[in-house]
Amino acid sequence: MKLLVTDIVKETDDALSVCFKNGNIFNKLKYKPGQFLTIHVPIKGQIYKRAYSFSSSPYIDRDLKITIKRVDKGLVSNFVHDNLKVGDKLEVDKPMGSFFVEPKKGEAKTYVFFAGGSGITPIFSIIQSILVKEVDSKVLLFYANQTLSSIIFAEDIRQLSNIYPDQFKVEHIVSDLNLRAENYHQGFLSDAILTSVFSKHKLEFDNHVYMVCGPFGYMEKVKELLNLNGITREKIKVEVFKLPMVKVTGKDLLSNVTIKIKDQSYGIKVRGDKSILQQAMSENIAIPYSCRSGMCSTCKATCVSGDIKMVEGHILEQSEVDQGKILTCVSYPESESVVIEF
Repeated sequence: MKLLVTDIVKETDDALSVCFKNGNIFNKLKYKPGQFLTIHVPIKGQIYKRAYSFSSSPYIDRDLKITIKRVDKGLVSNFVHDNLKVGDKLEVDKPMGSFFVEPKKGEAKTYVFFAGGSGITPIFSIIQSILVKEVDSKVLLFYANQTLSSIIFAEDIRQLSNIYPDQFKVEHIVSDLNLRAENYHQGFLSDAILTSVFSKHKLEFDNHVYMVCGPFGYMEKVKELLNLNGITREKIKVEVFKLPMVKVTGKDLLSNVTIKIKDQSYGIKVRGDKSILQQAMSENIAIPYSCRSGMCSTCKATCVSGDIKMVEGHILEQSEVDQGKILTCVSYPESESVVIEF
């Protein structure tokens, strides 16, 4: 399915939102708040697929919106920022992702969100949806950024807090802060900030809905702080935007990886610091993928033999991992030979 670009909105110096017309009356994309859209971007004769979270809400926005932050040396993000224009059409895959909320009328929950940088994107979609669809629920947002100018959706968030003063509260954590305001905190998220904010809003550390999205290190810190206050990791839903660098046991490891898909078999050599999907893509081997961050299971395969290391934070259940299931986008070889099957 191809979508027409109807608008491009500059959110910050390095983040923009791309708005699409959502098909036609008979052929509209359906998505859940927090899910992502995979776009196909043609660059110099090749098609590159990238997944970006919806920042629009399916309950209040007629058209679609994804928000893209420029990444240093990021091929697709830089192309979008520098070349995409209104009137262009992009091929897309169906919306996917397990990091979502389906608000229900009559529910009365407390949602506590932690966003870091561009990790606000899916959370913003979820918050908007809860405020209009699940009106008896409360929302508390912790939003961490480096500077005031890097806060994506800053004005939209301020307006929401004014429109829904009883439902929605936001606390900004800004590393480089030159502003004095009640809901702004200088530095980094800490236990002191976390506990003082909970006290300020008369919240106990309880069975609320906890959701975290942002860089891997930020999410690990949030989980650590919540754990200090009795919220175990299985009670926290996460969405990984930027995966950590993977440390490999053998710096010079070059693994012989056999990929079996349908009735075909491919042999490739994969360095220990390169994901199996990344190397397969570079050799034009057509294996399924979408998000490239371990969040959608499109690239799920079975490790038949050999050892691999899978980055933490992926979507698979431990029972699947125990059965040898892997996500090739976040899987790195740790033995001299590996065999996987789709």
